Amino acid sequence: MNYKKYLENNYAKKLAQAEQKEYYNGYLKENISVYEGDMELMKKHHKFIKYMYSTFAKYVIHRNIIIYYYNEEKCSISVLNKSVSISRTSLKKIIYDSIEEGWLCTNIDKSNKRQILVLPTKLRIKFWKIYAKNKYLNEKDSMLNQVREKLIQYELIENDKMIIKDQDDKNKKI
Repeated sequence: MNYKKYLENNYAKKLAQAEQKEYYNGYLKENISVYEGDMELMKKHHKFIKYMYSTFAKYVIHRNIIIYYYNEEKCSISVLNKSVSISRTSLKKIIYDSIEEGWLCTNIDKSNKRQILVLPTKLRIKFWKIYAKNKYLNEKDSMLNQVREKLIQYELIENDKMIIKDQDDKNKKI
């Protein structure tokens, strides 16, 4: 096995270890410290995670909503409908159920009054920040960043070798 494949395999292993620490069968392990001692927030987050992981469509929809939010892009039912192949009725049910739970809200798009935007609530954003913090801590514990850096450094060295080889080939032609 060459060194790059070794690094890639090591990265895959460390990533799996970080994910394993974070989730087991899709559920965040009960760790009250992640929630700064807020048992109610932990229960709400666990309920959300169980809901989100219950179907692939729910997972994709909720992940896309948060991605659009952080990319400052408009997210509407039409946009979400393109990301997952379910009926528009099923999509609306997921959105309305999530609104009832306090995870999502809707607003009318000011630039297109016929379009309804789907946005995460403050609670959903808080869930995302908890997820991000926990993901960071688990990646740090598994030393994923060190393996990633080695892989990046290897690729930079290989790129430099290619540049030098190309320059040598050009010099030979002259």
